[in-house]
Amino acid sequence: MKQQDEMRLRTAVQALQEDAPEAAQMAAAAKRVAGRLGIDAMDDSVIDIIENCGDVQHLLPSYRAGTLSGARRLLIEDHLRDCGVCLRRFRSGTTVLDWSTPAAKEAFVWPSQAFGLAVAACFALLFFSFFAYRAYWQTPPGVRAEVQSIDGSAYGISAAGDRQLSAGSQLKDGEQLRTSGGAHAVLRLSDGSTVEVNERSVLGVGARGHNMTISLDNGAVIVEATKRDRGHLYLKTPDCRVAVTGTVFSVNSGIKGSRVAVLQGSVQVMHAGMDTLVHAGDQIATNDNLSPEPVEQQISWSQDREKYLVLLAQFTAIRHRLEQIPFPQPRYSSDLLARVPADTLLYLSIPNLGEFLNQANQIFQDQLKQSPALQQWWDRGHAGNTADLDSLIEKLHQASQYLGDEIVIVGTNQASTPGFAILADVRQSGLDDFLTKQFSSSTGLILLDEKSLQATPTSSKTQSGGYALIRQREAVFSNSVATLKEINAQLNTGASGFAAGEFGQQIAAAYGRGAGVILAADLHQMVADKLSVLRAGGKGTEAIENSGMDDVRYLIAEHRETNGQPENHLDLQFSGTRQRVASWLAAPAPMGSLDFVTPNAAIAVALLSKDPTMIADDLMTMAAEGEGAQTKWTEAEAKLRISFRDDLAANLGGEFLWSLDGPVLPTPSWKAVMEVRNPQRLESILERLTQSLNDQAHANQTQSHPVAIESSQIGAQRFYSVRDLTSGSIVAQYIFADGYMIVAPNRALLMEALESHASGDSLARSAAFKALLPKDENENYSAIAYQNLGPVLTPLLSQLSGESAQAIRQLAADSRPTAICAWGRDSRIEAASNSHLFGFDFLTLGALTSSGNKHPSLSVKE
Repeated sequence: MKQQDEMRLRTAVQALQEDAPEAAQMAAAAKRVAGRLGIDAMDDSVIDIIENCGDVQHLLPSYRAGTLSGARRLLIEDHLRDCGVCLRRFRSGTTVLDWSTPAAKEAFVWPSQAFGLAVAACFALLFFSFFAYRAYWQTPPGVRAEVQSIDGSAYGISAAGDRQLSAGSQLKDGEQLRTSGGAHAVLRLSDGSTVEVNERSVLGVGARGHNMTISLDNGAVIVEATKRDRGHLYLKTPDCRVAVTGTVFSVNSGIKGSRVAVLQGSVQVMHAGMDTLVHAGDQIATNDNLSPEPVEQQISWSQDREKYLVLLAQFTAIRHRLEQIPFPQPRYSSDLLARVPADTLLYLSIPNLGEFLNQANQIFQDQLKQSPALQQWWDRGHAGNTADLDSLIEKLHQASQYLGDEIVIVGTNQASTPGFAILADVRQSGLDDFLTKQFSSSTGLILLDEKSLQATPTSSKTQSGGYALIRQREAVFSNSVATLKEINAQLNTGASGFAAGEFGQQIAAAYGRGAGVILAADLHQMVADKLSVLRAGGKGTEAIENSGMDDVRYLIAEHRETNGQPENHLDLQFSGTRQRVASWLAAPAPMGSLDFVTPNAAIAVALLSKDPTMIADDLMTMAAEGEGAQTKWTEAEAKLRISFRDDLAANLGGEFLWSLDGPVLPTPSWKAVMEVRNPQRLESILERLTQSLNDQAHANQTQSHPVAIESSQIGAQRFYSVRDLTSGSIVAQYIFADGYMIVAPNRALLMEALESHASGDSLARSAAFKALLPKDENENYSAIAYQNLGPVLTPLLSQLSGESAQAIRQLAADSRPTAICAWGRDSRIEAASNSHLFGFDFLTLGALTSSGNKHPSLSVKE
């Protein structure tokens, strides 16, 4: 019975398959379906039936060119969503040739105002490029070094020919020195540095602005870099760059790579995209096949090897002794947390570093007394400030002996202005006498006890030196008498209840993880106070409320060091699910856009957003709540003949990247990468938008530079160019590849992006980049910010003068690659980094904010 049923079913199916409807019936059915879908029905729907993948692939070129009818286009799009084979064939561009005549495509143009500004910016950039070229690259040629002594034969190599060198010979810019077998030479650079050159070495010396560069093609040198007021000395080999100032180091460059060894001070060695700080006694090689070699052996050829070996031994001893000093241990609780005022909005905790600084200074002074060689080196450039340094460290150390292991800075919510104070436990009596003797007369610090504090009027003027309240158990420093009185009253009461509150519990949890530095802020109360002030002043608060940031709760930032490695973590909490602008950062997911960036990028910022249509909905909602904003939104869409939500946002995928990936001058090598859902649809929208903008500019009779989008085909890839029709120049170029739109100023960068993606040699896949990512449980992130600005900033800023300019140049030279990663959760945004602050030294950052640099006069040295 079952077999008979199966036979009847097969017979019925076969009959249905053989009963093909007539052409007229199919045409009528097609018209009915087209009417319901709101598209125009065409006769070709039945003339040329699409039965299989071969028929679809035959029509892909016409679909790509936009010459298919609406019905066929829908059929092709539906098939591509379901068929992976045809989708891959469509993306690769290897389709069956379509010899049909394509429809002519009208060249579309853009407006005037926006592109007038763009052209003005281009002219400004060209002017800056010309200026930087004249100031930096066209440094006047001259003598860069002088030969002090030669043992053997050495030659000067230049375009004019070779010449034999002798003591007193000068080495000019663009000229190289080559030592023969068994020869040694000593050069004195124009900045006062000396370079000892081993046999069979080839090097040149160049200058750009305040910087000098030794280019070592091969061989070995020992460099004694002089202390410089401006600029840096660099040494470059074919595979690394060394940045120094006031340092002694050796470099060997050979077939397998380069080796850098430091005898005094420290140097920064950049190779393979990584920047490593190398200290005295240490060495680094650019090739794993280069086994470590004793530093003594590396400098054995030097005539000053005995002097170098003595200094090396002294610095090695100092470094080893410093490593034995115990750094303040992480704190897992705090006595001060429970005693700060209950209305504390800002809480900053740092360790007491007085003992650490004192021991470090003692070790250095002891070693200085024991070593004549070290004393001679110190006297050359530091003897003048030895007494001041010792005095300052001694005062800090003595003051720290009176205080506990922790120093806390608090900000309180006072009626008129926020109050700030520094709190510390008092470890022993006598702090008031010490401060009176050491700081009162020199800084203007006013010391108070509880009795004198009560007699001091609350309205007393703020003192530049501040006030110090010395209690039996606590010391409080502030520039406000009102703040001191509030904290004094709280300390007399006892526990404030702050630690038991929600904000205090967040800080206590940070202590539980091990505290180095903790920064905590009650942003919810701060925002609420700001809104109250705005309302009291009759000002609107819609911008803050509509952004969703009024739901922000706490900010908890932590820094600690584990085995000498920094760990930074930031937690931005919200009272509920993130809303509006606060919700735009999406959850962690893979970022394919990073595969279009090379490992040599200076900057790369990539992020994932929630669905762009939802962002557009947020913007429209915010616009609707603003007076007249909704009308302007609607008018803009009508003029441009597009829907920001359904045309633009609906065709974007939510992943965005911007990078600086290549030379900065004469044109910055930027790239923008964005995920797209429908490249063909987006391209059509862009062309329509271009035409609308040009039409508006023409209708308003404004001065403009109309632009047109042009396309060209190279192999399987189609390139699009935005051309300024007035000047004929290319404003930008872009392509669509693997679900992304890549935009760059020129085609070479686009091809480089495609090559990085295809070969896998990209930033995302480089070991140096991955080593910078924080150690946590995340496989992916919502946002990544990466920088390796040192190589970019140095040439741009080397011509600036002034103290601030010098500090900026120091930042550029001291910078190291860093990565900051962030991820979004339902009710929080977190960020982490295993790097120091942007890779910069905190002492150099302090130079930028010192009082002498508040109004610097920046000038360019000709």
